[in-house]
Amino acid sequence: MDHYTKEAYEKVRLQIVENIDRLEGFQAKGLPKPGSGDVHNLKNWRRFGAAFAWDPEIYVDIMSNAGSMSDVDLMKSLRKLESGYMKKWSAIDGMPMHHKIALRTGGDLGLRTPVDIWLETRDRLYDKFGFIPGNGPSNLDATSQFNEGSHLNRQNSKGSPLGKTVIPDEVLQEAKPISLHRAGQQFGEKPSQYTPLINASSKEQAEYLEQFILVQADRFKEASEYHRERWQRTLFDDGINEFVSDSNGNRINSFSKQTILEHQPTIKTLGNAIQVPDGKGGFTSLAEGAGAAAYGAPTTPKLDLSNAYIDTNTRIGKKAALEVSKNGALHWANTLLKNPAVRRGIVAAPVVGTLIGAGTVEANAAERDEEIEANPDDPTLKANKVLDQVAGWGDRTSLAGMAATATGVGAPVGVPAVAVGETVSTVASTMSMALDAGRGYLKMLKTPKEVTEEELDFAI
Repeated sequence: MDHYTKEAYEKVRLQIVENIDRLEGFQAKGLPKPGSGDVHNLKNWRRFGAAFAWDPEIYVDIMSNAGSMSDVDLMKSLRKLESGYMKKWSAIDGMPMHHKIALRTGGDLGLRTPVDIWLETRDRLYDKFGFIPGNGPSNLDATSQFNEGSHLNRQNSKGSPLGKTVIPDEVLQEAKPISLHRAGQQFGEKPSQYTPLINASSKEQAEYLEQFILVQADRFKEASEYHRERWQRTLFDDGINEFVSDSNGNRINSFSKQTILEHQPTIKTLGNAIQVPDGKGGFTSLAEGAGAAAYGAPTTPKLDLSNAYIDTNTRIGKKAALEVSKNGALHWANTLLKNPAVRRGIVAAPVVGTLIGAGTVEANAAERDEEIEANPDDPTLKANKVLDQVAGWGDRTSLAGMAATATGVGAPVGVPAVAVGETVSTVASTMSMALDAGRGYLKMLKTPKEVTEEELDFAI
């Protein structure tokens, strides 16, 4: 940190300390707070102030405006940055993030220590542990996201995508020893503890803080390695990777330690869009159902993706299709597209059907030729081939219209092309699917089903 940055840091630090002292004064006199909201919240000034002291480099915007921000704007900026980082590394919407090391570790020690001494204290701790408290990358990443069972040892909050999953009481009791928040936890944040160290050397400060960081680091490691937590994360990752991977076919890890999740929007969207059997005769999203239920499972869970699907007629399904299609590093996995029936079904859906249908005309034609050769007396197969080609033409027309709309040619040409293409594609592909369905039904009627003894006993 250069001389000018240190000056800016000092201005912000002192502004935070002034607000803490102001509110402590009201508290000491037994007076009510002078107002409501964050700017009059002593706890929040201490919490977000400590985050600033621990990792000031990530508050560049605040320091560039040092001395010119009102107290209200300063508090908003401090809070907003933390919220942004938590969203940045979230792999599942609604699952709470957790700082590896609490922001309040050491209390106001950093805020009340001269900048040169404090920065050296901080460097000593980083060199030893590889991370420090604060809102920066060393203290937050995707591995900081935990189910409420591991986070606060409670049921998932209402409104969370995992909220419909009830964690059995016996599981909560089992997880209690490893939960991240515990009664009586000590961070060395009491004034009586840290005040004597305000004028101490950086070596003395680091030695004082080490004891609190070690306990929290061990707790985080314990929660991360808890078998139920690993079940949940593995199941979610495996489910996503059945559908997408990167351009090299490599596994995407939703709970990566990396500070940048390159495909985060796609991961999050697919987690909600992929529908999997719920074990009760219905379907639920991968994030809400399979991933959450894994945490409360009686044994190591296995994910059944044989009937998984994405309904691209729904809002979240369309969003998932757009996320995958616009990101060239991702592709639809063979789980979907190697199955001709699945692929032909998807072609009838908007948006993603256009993209897939336009690129699979030749593949569909080759498969139809094989079917025709194997069944030369079935005239409906030839009709299917023509309909597939018409649908593919419609998809390519739509794709051209989309491109025209997005370029200099403009919407007057592009929009009608999309409309015509979508209409032709949808009608033709729907007729083709109807023929396929009818053929399958006739085949079923003509082929006697072999009934096993088990099925016969069940029927009786």
